[in-house]
Amino acid sequence: MEVKINGYKYEEKEAATLKRGLLVTEKALPRKEADVTLYWQNYEEASLDKPVFWYIEFDESFPKSFGKPETFIVTFPDPPKEEPGEDGGGKIPIKGK
Repeated sequence: MEVKINGYKYEEKEAATLKRGLLVTEKALPRKEADVTLYWQNYEEASLDKPVFWYIEFDESFPKSFGKPETFIVTFPDPPKEEPGEDGGGKIPIKGK
C-alpha cells in the first residue's frame, strides 16, 4: 500500500538523526529532568521502498529552518485480510444468538 507523506526525506539515516537532534534543540527537550519525552518528533524508515530512505512527517510547529516540506510516496505493508466468521459472512454474531 502506498501512502503520500508530506515531510522531509533523507537518503541516509545519519541525516535524519541530525535533523531530529535539531528539533530536540529547538524545543529544548527534555524540559525537566523527570521528563520522559526526549524526541518530540522522530524519523521513520521506509524499509519497503528501494532504495531505503528515512523521513520525518511535517508538522506546522517545525522551525522555518527546516524549509518547505515535500510530498513523496512511502510503501507500507498491506493490511491483513479479514477472515470470515463462523457463519462465513465475516460479521460478528449478536450476543445470545
